[in-house]
Amino acid sequence: MLEIIGLFIITFIANMQDFLGSSFIGRPLVTGMFVGLLFGDVTQGLIMGATLELAFIGLLAVGASIPPDEIIGGILASALSLKHGYGIDIALTLSLPISVFGLLVKNFLYVIVFPAMTHKADRLVDEGKIKQAANMNLIAAMTRITLLTLVTVIAYIVGNNTIDFILNYIPKALINGLTIATNILPAVGFAMLVNMIFSKKVAPFFFLGFVCVAYLKLDMIGTSIVGLIFAGIMYIIMNEINQNKTSSVSGNGDEYDDF
Repeated sequence: MLEIIGLFIITFIANMQDFLGSSFIGRPLVTGMFVGLLFGDVTQGLIMGATLELAFIGLLAVGASIPPDEIIGGILASALSLKHGYGIDIALTLSLPISVFGLLVKNFLYVIVFPAMTHKADRLVDEGKIKQAANMNLIAAMTRITLLTLVTVIAYIVGNNTIDFILNYIPKALINGLTIATNILPAVGFAMLVNMIFSKKVAPFFFLGFVCVAYLKLDMIGTSIVGLIFAGIMYIIMNEINQNKTSSVSGNGDEYDDF
């Protein structure tokens, strides 16, 4: 019973990461430590959290892209592995299907529940109940946090065998569709962001980054270092131009004074 209560508290706080302003407290690297503390093995929990963090590190919500849920996947995979004495490899294997299950729950919220709440808020505005309409945002946020927390705790109680049983009965076409959408939507999300910020001034830097990744095969750190170098060069050039302009203006002022 203590494990269930502790898991509920950890999951509830972890799901508040967006509610608190992108605090990243729900990342596996963080939750793994607390799950390990709950099950009496902080070291193993940290190792599992770090390993799962590497698996989920590139899965971020960008634009309309909703990645598999790293909170449910990270917490449940770590909890089930520590509970049954599984190793890191089992935790990594369990994390993906569990996180996809969390994605299905989030899609249910985003497609059915939240739009209904939005229409409710619109009706409240039409009725002049502005405060109640504003509170719908908080209600929606707490609904997401509470539902995802309950799903995580119930899934832990049920056990991993039943989760696999349920996932096996989800239509394969739905899983394939979600997989394809997961691969496509990040590109759509980045395209939307680029469309908003793209201009002639940033175009050279965009293509510079593309060349570094596509042709020079640099990783994110290498590309960032190249970007910093070019930023330093641009700073030196612009600083030199500004100093020349200042000297030119000062010189012209002296000539007028002499005259």
